Amino acid sequence: MSALRPYSDALESLLARLVPVRAQACALAQAVGHVAAEDVIAPQPVPASAIALRDGYEMQAQVIAGASSYAPVVLTHTPRFVAAGEALSPDGDCVVEASGLDLDSPLPQALVESFPGENIRRAGEDFAQGAILVRAGAIISSQQALLMSQACVQQIGVRAPVVDLRGDDTLLAAFMRDQLKLAGAKLEGAPDLVIVLGAKSGKQRLALEPGADLSFGEEQGVPAIYVPARIDHVFAALYGFVRPALAHLSGAQEAEARLPLAQKIASRVGVAEFALLEARDGQFHLRALGDLPLQSLASATHVSLIAALSEGHAAGDMMSAVPVRT
Repeated sequence: MSALRPYSDALESLLARLVPVRAQACALAQAVGHVAAEDVIAPQPVPASAIALRDGYEMQAQVIAGASSYAPVVLTHTPRFVAAGEALSPDGDCVVEASGLDLDSPLPQALVESFPGENIRRAGEDFAQGAILVRAGAIISSQQALLMSQACVQQIGVRAPVVDLRGDDTLLAAFMRDQLKLAGAKLEGAPDLVIVLGAKSGKQRLALEPGADLSFGEEQGVPAIYVPARIDHVFAALYGFVRPALAHLSGAQEAEARLPLAQKIASRVGVAEFALLEARDGQFHLRALGDLPLQSLASATHVSLIAALSEGHAAGDMMSAVPVRT
């Protein structure tokens, strides 16, 4: 029987054959779901000048200081009405609602006092000019795209690797398609990576549990990962190879959580093992190690890979893990 191939060797070999994709400029709507190629900077303050947060009348707070229904402040002129979102003049520093004024008397009167900044958004309070809106390596969300549009960003540079997913149209394939999209990949175009679901076991087993039967090769010159049609091997392929490969191709920054372990993890030396974890009460609780029962997959919130040379971790040790995407 041939020796097991180390997980680290298989991953390094795969990444060495992958060429990071080039950045391309695209409109915000098309950028959603892809990886930002660089930091996105606010080109100007937002708002550019003070705006009203609600319908009312533009005022200067010092002019109506101390005003009340018992001691109205007579105004020298009728104040200007502004709708919510409308820009104030340079002199206005607050907005008073209509109920706070008496505009039917011979001379307009303020019935309430206000303070500078009340019912307004000052210039730059949403975003200062030069503020970083999105960090390079982040996967653009629809919320981020919406906020960037308010900062007058019209297009950004993204990296979107293309994956050719092959295999039977099963729930496993549907799951992998969703996971690829969550990781910022596209499923149409000239592929940067091929994934074949339903493949037979490789000739050389990996020192990886689960995932020993994953194998690698090429399809028309494109690096390929061959995945047996088993839930645990699809999981191992996704977190052990696919997500690292997509991060290598796109520059995506994987979010990690770091929490203390609630109990000891004892791992086999010589075999890399996936640990399924549940984040609860400020700790990671082990749900499964190496062998992954379905119930553990259902309850896990994070996953970590215990290195082949590690004997595990003691209770209380700080551990890093990536979120399980659903």
